[in-house]
Amino acid sequence: MYRRIALALSASLLTAAAHAVTLPSNLMLPEPERAARGYVESWVLTIAIESDNLTGLDACRKILTDHGFKPALSKTASTAAPALHFKISGSKVYAQASTEADDTLQAVQQAKCPGNVSWNVVSRPARQ
Repeated sequence: MYRRIALALSASLLTAAAHAVTLPSNLMLPEPERAARGYVESWVLTIAIESDNLTGLDACRKILTDHGFKPALSKTASTAAPALHFKISGSKVYAQASTEADDTLQAVQQAKCPGNVSWNVVSRPARQ
């Protein structure tokens, strides 16, 4: 009896955790009130990869390029942080919610790019 309850609870927690993941396409949905008033939005997905090591970043830049992003490499250092720091970032505009954005993010994450991967989605008025 207790085992069945524990298994059901574990399954519930796993299901809740799986649904808690936010994907870019989840953020690309228009706000119903604004859409009802005729406001049309497009979406900009930006993916950035930051690392202290340049090795391995070229493959990640290729993934972004293959998915239609235009990635740029920047290098920084400062007096406070004299070690060289690398960042690849690229953006792509989507006219509507797209699972292609999710696929791109997943490809970057599966490539195990060195450093930290961050992403954001921003809405902007669409051209009509």
